[in-house]
Amino acid sequence: MTDRSFEFFFDIASGYSWLAATQVEALARRTGSVAIWRPFSLGFAFKASGNETPARIPAKAEWLTADLARWAKRYGIAYTYPSRFPIASMGALRLLVAARRLHGDEALPRLAATLFDAAWGHDRDVADPLVLARCAQDAGFDPEPLLAIVDAPETKAELKANTDDAIARKVFGAPAFFVDGELHWGNDRLDFVEEALRARAS
Repeated sequence: MTDRSFEFFFDIASGYSWLAATQVEALARRTGSVAIWRPFSLGFAFKASGNETPARIPAKAEWLTADLARWAKRYGIAYTYPSRFPIASMGALRLLVAARRLHGDEALPRLAATLFDAAWGHDRDVADPLVLARCAQDAGFDPEPLLAIVDAPETKAELKANTDDAIARKVFGAPAFFVDGELHWGNDRLDFVEEALRARAS
């Protein structure tokens, strides 16, 4: 990580991670920064912090559906509330790590975009290996080498390391951003992320 970078912890299961993911690279370009994409397991962070998925709180789940739609409209992106929410995202997260292992960090934004679009734009089941293969292909990757290592011990270990790092740094939800070690949580805090990046450059 360079002094011109910031970290973006995300989970495909998180609707607000999806929203933020559509904005992160443009934010990086505006501020002359580099976004470091860090897939992690939000469920384990919830458990470690005592947090809870809003899907299990009926009033909050109802509000969440409408709020995601408002943000999607603001960003001009297609949105379909997933019929399988909460989303089982472990396979998708491991696919992302596999892509990073084989193709480097630059693979993550491209593949994450197709996975998020499948889950949140078109209500596809990202726990299905066929859907994962199609997402990899749509991102410009040969799916076979990725799927061949998606359950490899090294892939699992890297995802666990990302998750353990997030938990150690007191991440309790997603998306989570770090600028110079400071945590900013939520899609609606992107303006604070940008403010911190610009302050660093001044």
